[in-house]
Amino acid sequence: MLEDFENKVPDHQNTIPKDRKNTIYIYSRTSLISVLHHFTKGRDLLRPGLTRFATSYLTLGYLLEHKGPLIRIFTSDEWKDTYFARTKDGSSVEEVVLDKEFWKSIVICLKGAFPIMQVLRMVDFDDKPVMGFI
Repeated sequence: MLEDFENKVPDHQNTIPKDRKNTIYIYSRTSLISVLHHFTKGRDLLRPGLTRFATSYLTLGYLLEHKGPLIRIFTSDEWKDTYFARTKDGSSVEEVVLDKEFWKSIVICLKGAFPIMQVLRMVDFDDKPVMGFI
């Protein structure tokens, strides 16, 4: 179901690739990872899920959770002083992070996927029967 959301729902089709591009851009540059950890107090944006599709939505959740620090990164003097801020890819990542519509679309994506992810989490536990909760 999450795969169908990602591949067939327009908001999800537009938002998840932007999220991937941003996280890949940041995590492929060690100096940006240290800036990220400085602004997020050591927290990461990535958390692996059971499937690639769950990981996409978990990452969107972490991105939304760290919205403030991410915006502060791309408006800071530390960012503006880096080589990356002057590159085409760096500018496009900055533009996406500072785009209010991007953040709205993340909320829309999470509202659609969150109930499914809750059910996936419930059925993943082996400790107690979950059929009554579902």
